[in-house]
This record gives sequence, structure tokens and C-alpha cells, in this order.
Amino acid sequence: METVEHAPIRTVGVIYREHTQDAAALAQALVARLRASGREVWTLPASREAEALGSLSATDLLIVLGGDGSIISTARLCAPAKTPILGVNFGRVGFLTELEPNEVDEKLPLYLEGDYWTDERSMLRAACVSVTGERIPERLALNDVVLARGAEPRLVRIHVWVDGHRYNTTIADGIIVSTATGSTAYNLAAGGPILHPQVRSNVLTPIAPHLVADRSLILEPNAVITLELDASGDNAILSADGQLNDTLTPGSRVTISTSPYLARFLRRRSPTSFYRILNAKLRDNLE
Repeated sequence: METVEHAPIRTVGVIYREHTQDAAALAQALVARLRASGREVWTLPASREAEALGSLSATDLLIVLGGDGSIISTARLCAPAKTPILGVNFGRVGFLTELEPNEVDEKLPLYLEGDYWTDERSMLRAACVSVTGERIPERLALNDVVLARGAEPRLVRIHVWVDGHRYNTTIADGIIVSTATGSTAYNLAAGGPILHPQVRSNVLTPIAPHLVADRSLILEPNAVITLELDASGDNAILSADGQLNDTLTPGSRVTISTSPYLARFLRRRSPTSFYRILNAKLRDNLE
């Protein structure tokens, strides 16, 4: 995909991993540089990112100095405001980042002047109702929603429906519902397929299933998945992106669907570079 000329970026937010000395130093340098160029800038450490909510709707770009975990967390904040993210890699894997720290000085001006394309990623939303009717706050996820066993080392029995039709009962450590973005995360570790990030489909993957025949299922983009904990079992954990975790009681029901919100990332590289990056990142992760 060719880059498209956009209006120059005038208001920038910077969120940085404060416990990484180099990230904090780069954040300070970026703030000075951006203000010197006449742009409005605000900055926050990642531990206080929730304070950005009131500023995001008026922010043209959020620069995140961190790893994939930091970017996933900020993406949930940015999606409702449609604020795009430019990720600078201070993590280990960096699937979602765009630049390495040593590239910022040379390449950041290109993005600021509007020379980029917008990479839009689908997200999930999960709504849960307990057997007593208690509702857990709706969760938004960029990578995945996971329903898995709690602290007890016992398999969970999960009844699965797709678009209201009974699919199966999975007996396993849990079930992952993953976006294409999350297909390279927990889904991959559990043996699920890798999807190109522009694919809108979601993936249903059992975690260590009791039956060999219980395999991953790629769903059509608008499919609605319902997961119900067997009423005779134990408590389980509902996790959004591995960051927002809730304890569910037996009989609880979770409905997972594609969110109306999109995570937006600024890119200059071609979408086909995903294959090169995938190969490089997976090899690096093995070494």
C-alpha cells in the first residue's frame, strides 16, 4: 500500500514506559523537539495512561514508547477517540511497533508531515452475565478474549455457540477468541493459525483440549461467539488482552463479537512487510 498525503500533525501525545530509562529519556527529548517545531504536546508515563482520556479526542497522534503490551493497553484507550498510534519499540517482540528507537530522529518528521497510511485493526468486545444476573463491565480487546480455568489445576467445561447455534462443548484449560492481530500471541502459543492483520475474521482456539479433535476454528468477521461455563464446574477467569481480568462463577455466559471500534496505527512500510517481520520476530523470539 502506498503512503497517502495527510494534513500535518499538530497535536501530539507521548506515553512512555517510565521504568525503561532510555524510553523516559527519549520521551523528554521528543517533547522538547515537538514543542520547538510549534506543535502542542502532552506526555504521561504508562502507569498514568488513563489520565489521557480527556485529551485523546483533540490529539492528532499518540506516540507510544514501549513494547506490544504498552501499545495494546493504549489502543483500548485510543480506539473510541479514533486517535492513531505510532509505536516505538522498547519491548522484546514488537509486532505492533513501527519504529526502532534509533530510527526516530530520521523518520518521525515524515509521519508528522502527513506521509503515512493508516493501518486499521479490528477489535473484540466481550459482555458477560453471571448466573445470578450480575453484569461485568464490557471489555474491549485488541488481541484476544480468553476464558480459562482459575488457580485450580482442573479442566473447564465450556459450552460454545456461534451465531446462536450450538457448536460444541470444549473440555480444556480454556478457550481463546482472537483477532487477526492477536493471532501471533496466545493463539499462536496454543497452536492456532496466524492471520494477516488486515483479515477481519476472528479465531476460536481451545487451550490444551482434552479431545484431539477439538481444533481451532476461523470465523466469519461478524460472527457472535457465546461461551458458557458449565454450571457444575469451578470458577474461571475472563481475560481481555491478558490485562483486564475478571473472575466468573459457574453458569456465567460471555458473548464475544467484533467491536465497532478500530485500533489505528500509522505506517509507511508496505502491508506485505508483515511476512518479513513475522519471520524475523519469530526467529528472534526463538534465539
